[in-house]
Formats: sequence, C-alpha cells, structure tokens
Amino acid sequence: MIALPAQRRLRLAGALVLLAIPLVVAVWSLGAFSARRERNDADQQLQAGLTRSMDRYQVVADSAARRGRKLAASTEVGQALQRGGRSLARARSRHPGVLLIRGTSRPPTPAATDVRRVYVTVRGRTVGQVIVLIPLGRELIADLAGSPDLKEGQRLAFVDGRSLILEAGTTQLRARPQGQRPVDVAIGDSEQRIVALPLNGAQSSKQLAVFEPTSRIDAAADRAQWRAVAVGLALMAALLSLAYAVAPAIARSRVSRQQRDQAERVLAHLGDGVVVVDHEGVVRLWNAAAEAITGLRAKRVANRPAADAIPGWQAIAALVPVARAPARGGELSSVETVPLDVEGREIWLSMVAVALADGTVYAFRDATDERRLEALRSQFVATISHELRTPLASLHGAALTLREHGDELSAQTQGDLLEMIAEQSKRLADLVEEILIAGQLDSGTLRVRAEPFDPEELVRSAAMIAHARVGEDTTIALAVEPLLPKVQGDPERTRQVLLNLLDNAVKYSPRGGQIELGVAPAGDGVRFSVRDEGLGIPLGEQERIFDKFYRLDPDQRGGIGGSGLGLYICRELVRSMGGRIWVESEPGRGTLVSFELPAAQRVPVPV
Repeated sequence: MIALPAQRRLRLAGALVLLAIPLVVAVWSLGAFSARRERNDADQQLQAGLTRSMDRYQVVADSAARRGRKLAASTEVGQALQRGGRSLARARSRHPGVLLIRGTSRPPTPAATDVRRVYVTVRGRTVGQVIVLIPLGRELIADLAGSPDLKEGQRLAFVDGRSLILEAGTTQLRARPQGQRPVDVAIGDSEQRIVALPLNGAQSSKQLAVFEPTSRIDAAADRAQWRAVAVGLALMAALLSLAYAVAPAIARSRVSRQQRDQAERVLAHLGDGVVVVDHEGVVRLWNAAAEAITGLRAKRVANRPAADAIPGWQAIAALVPVARAPARGGELSSVETVPLDVEGREIWLSMVAVALADGTVYAFRDATDERRLEALRSQFVATISHELRTPLASLHGAALTLREHGDELSAQTQGDLLEMIAEQSKRLADLVEEILIAGQLDSGTLRVRAEPFDPEELVRSAAMIAHARVGEDTTIALAVEPLLPKVQGDPERTRQVLLNLLDNAVKYSPRGGQIELGVAPAGDGVRFSVRDEGLGIPLGEQERIFDKFYRLDPDQRGGIGGSGLGLYICRELVRSMGGRIWVESEPGRGTLVSFELPAAQRVPVPV
C-alpha cells in the first residue's frame, strides 16, 4: 500500500467515521428487528400448537357429544328420566361419566370438567337431559400433549377459572388469559408466554392453553439480536475496510482485485438470482437468491459443470441470448422466460445474460407466479369469451330476425324468439353476477348476513326453482329430515349456493336421472347436500374443483360450459358463513356435494 500524507489520512479516517455512524444505527435496528421477528415466530408457533391441540380435543368432545346423543335417543334413558327413583339410579350406575338429570335446570357440574349436554324429549315433552362429562385432568392432557404437533419447550394445560391444570398438577393463575393472543402470565415462580381458546363456545370459562417459558423466548430473541448485530458489524467492518482499501493511493492491481471481491459480495446479497459460468461451462458463482429461488444448494452447484448441476441447463442456455454488454439507457435487455424442472417442481425464470471477459453472467428472478397468473388470465379470457359468444350470437340472431321479419312471423315464433332473448339475457346476467361476486369475494367487500332461518323452507324453495330449469329426463327429489334446527347464516347466499350446486348437477348429468336435494342435522350444525347420477369426478381432480376458473371440461369437448367460478363462489360463501363444503364422487356413478352451516339453536333429541 502506497503511503498517504498525514492530512489525507486524517481526512479519510474522518470520512469513514461519518460513514460508520449511520451504519451502526442501521445494524442496531436490524438486531432489534431480528429480536421482534423471533418473538413473533414464537407467538405464531404457540398459536399453531394451540390450533392443532384444539383440533385433537375437538375429536374427544365430538365423541362425547355422540355418546350423549346416543344415550338421549335410547328408550332406557327416556324411561328412567320419566320414572325417576330406582330406575333412574340404575341407569346412572350403568353409565359412569354421565349425568342423567330430570328436568331442564342446569345443575352444577364437577370442577375441572367440560360437558356436552343433550335434552331428552318424550312425546313432545322435555323430561330431562344427558350430560356427558369430559374430565380435564392429567390423563387427557397427557394424551393431547403426546402428539408431535407441539414444538420443543411448549406445554399443554387446561384453564378453569383461575386454576391451571397441568400434567404434573394444578396451580393458580394471578390473571386469566384473555382473547386469543399470546400474553405473559405468572405461573408459579416463573413467567410464561401463554395463549388459550375456550373449549365450548366464546362464553365458556374453561380453556385449552399452550404455553412456553418467557425466558426461553427472550433468550432466543436476544441470541437472534446479537447474531444480527454481529453479522451487521462484521459487514460494516468489511465495508469500511474495503472503503479504505480502495483509496486512490492503492496500486491499480490491488484496486482491481478489491473491486472484484466487492462485486462478488454484492452479487451474493442481491434479490435476483445470479450465476456466473466460465468459458468451460463451470459454475463459478451461485448466489443466495439463486439458491432460494431454485432450491438448489450452492455447494451442489458451485464449481461443477452447469450441464450436470442445473437440470435442463443446455436447453436454457440455448434459449437465452447473451448480450455483449449491459443494456444502457433507452435500450431493452433481451429477457427470456424459461422453465426449470427441479425434482418434479416446475419453476419459471425470467432470465437475462451478459458476456464477461472470463465467462457469462446470468441474472434471473422467479416468474412462476406471474406465469401462473398470466395462464389464469388467458384461461379466464378464453372461458368468458366462449361463454359470451353463444348467448350474444343467440341474442343477435333473434333480434335481427324480429327486426327484419317480425311482421311475417307467427305469434308462436315471435314468442319463442322473445323467450330465447329473455333466457340468453338471463344467462349473460348470471355470468356477470358470478364475475362481480368473485371480485367482491377476492376484495372482501361482499356483505354476508348472519341471522336464523328455516333450512327446510329454503331447500323447498330452491327445489321449486330447480324444477323449472330441468328437462323431462331429470327429476328433483327432496330428502328432508324432521326436527331441523334453524340455521345461523345468510338465507339468500345459502339459496345461491344450493342453486349453483343444482345447476352443476344438471350440467354434469347429460343422461338425466334423479337429483336428490337433502338437508339433515349434523352435530352442532345442519348439513345440506346435492347428489346426482351424472359423470362423476376423477379422484385426482376432487381437491381442485373449488379453485377459481377450474373446470372438469376445460376444452368443452363434452359440450359442458361454464365460467369455472360457480364452485369457487360456493366455497367462499360457505366459509364466510362459518361452514365447510366438500365433495364425494366416483367416476361414472355420480357426485355428492355437501356443506354444513352452524345451527342457531339446539333441538332436543327424541326418544
């Protein structure tokens, strides 16, 4: 290194100090951000563990509810509740873990238990209730905690008022967890990060909780913060050293080498993938972004022939033109979008290449989502164009016929043409309505009401509408269970879902047959179903039929049209009302589409 005059050395040192101050602030901010992210990750893992544990608990609760309904429906229990006395005592002794209570009053239940209650009705009169007890004790905690779903350090417990029921015993809480967000509470002598969910409705005093020592989370956050600070300080020191190294007094060869090192470090931290291939076809640089985009590890690719390390590289290199120099202002880079197949996963890369003195540098970014979006747009345009062509052609032809030959046509023909215009206009309106609803669902602006309504009345009205839409070779049958509870939801949106499912059943039943529209109680909700005897759905396609723009007959070779939005709208409307929807089908033997909505009230189980 060539010596600098003292004054210039002081000036350079001052400049480096001024540069270091904002870098130190940035590094410290990065450390604080890393600590916050570590804490947020810990909270998300707690919530995920709670969600999975609640799913497992729900299996236990559903089993208890089924047991209660079965007992409530038995003649033995009904007679015992009517007679009371020894008959009731014998029934109670034969069913441990169950309370058989005469009347409708709510008796106190044992501490540390959850319950599932079913009322028993005999000849229209409520004679009592079956209460199935779910002990919230160590055995149940051990069963739930035995799943690998909980992360290391997480523990499971039940909250009953201010009591915390653990696998090792029971302790008292100073403060009860509120809401569904993680909070810090004192458990014994230590501070714990805890998140809880009510077991049986929002007003339940009993909760399932997952917690982890706050000190463990804080320690992980501190490690993340100091690790980020250390890396940032190291990078800052390297940057300041580089700034000093490239001072004007450095020899030309040293400057050139340092600049190259700096360029490689910058490339390693770019958001775009960068790969450098020398004239022998060997990969000399594979940056972190390239690794993240493709999933190919740098140690697997670097210093190996590109043709061996990168799948399909020869085809990619042949498709991407190599520019002699980077594009300047006003010029366009020659960018190509090419596919890359990595272990069965197709990735589309938007890639540009520039020649270097000792090889070629390729820069690329992940264009898979853009490609998929473009494919969806093209599919949507093609589908909508096809769906619009038929009604527009019919409308145009009927209108021209009426305009040019209206006086010559019989009243019957004129009526048929007007009916065609009305029918095709409605088809266009339905298509536009589907597009508008899909847009509102995507933007979250669709308003869905939540009010009690009669499911039987709604199903019968939907069946009447469907009767007018089917031909003589198709029949609509109703299967309505008695004693249906009211449904909590939006009746108009529910009717829209049923009509969409009925239209699909008719559309995919080209040979006609019977379409069954059913409604029945299902646990704490009501299940609606539409069954047809049509073409059925292949097993590999059943998970995709609710996707936007998806159609079983995309090329319409079977003459089955549609926008591909109907089942997507059904799924989103059912979800917005707190329900779920699914399909069961076998190719050639018909399809059953069912959805459940929550009930607005409980109904006694008949004996």
